[in-house]
Amino acid sequence: MKKSLYSLMFILLSRTAFAAEEAATASFLDLKKVFASSPTIYTLLTLMSIASLVIWLYSLATFRTNEIMPKNFSDRVRAMLEAAQYEEAHSFCKNDANILAGIVAVGLTTRKLGAQVMMDAMKSEGKRASTAFWQRLSLLNDIVIVAPMLGLLGTVIGMFYSFYDVNRSIESINALFDGLGIAVGTTVMGLIVAILAMIFYTTLKYRLVKTLSLVENEAVSISTLIDTKGH
Repeated sequence: MKKSLYSLMFILLSRTAFAAEEAATASFLDLKKVFASSPTIYTLLTLMSIASLVIWLYSLATFRTNEIMPKNFSDRVRAMLEAAQYEEAHSFCKNDANILAGIVAVGLTTRKLGAQVMMDAMKSEGKRASTAFWQRLSLLNDIVIVAPMLGLLGTVIGMFYSFYDVNRSIESINALFDGLGIAVGTTVMGLIVAILAMIFYTTLKYRLVKTLSLVENEAVSISTLIDTKGH
């Protein structure tokens, strides 16, 4: 009796394992079939997802407050301006590569033209220096817009070929539904890529606006130490 129970359990476990293996194999084959249905669309969407991830990681690594507005730089420039050492402060800013240094350098260059001209020049320099960061955000926004449209294009093309080859047989109807199921995959992939790119875009925009606001406030505070009348 026990031997028969063990034999039955062994048979059931063997069949379960075999069924699981067949399901995994079928799933793998289905994925290959789905990718083969629109290889160009899936390749483009994959490249777009990789590009959005690279842009996000690179921006996080390079756009830091300590690099754009170093604390020691700000303190040293303030000390020079308070001592009316404008030429030394200008040379010091020229030798530094951060955004705040470029803004202060332009302010020192145009200080003899008056306070209003100096402030306008500093604002223009701040916009010019932050252009590269806004361009990265623009690329992410383009991916958010293009990815779902590209996925929808793959779905429409797949549906077109499915309806184009259909006839009135049962086999063709089954093939039609299989083709429609495969065609929808590009839309799903496009939406996933767009959602991820939107998350990257939102986080970077928040960080960019916050950091540039700090730089602007610091630049305005430093500009009050620049003498535009007693030159």
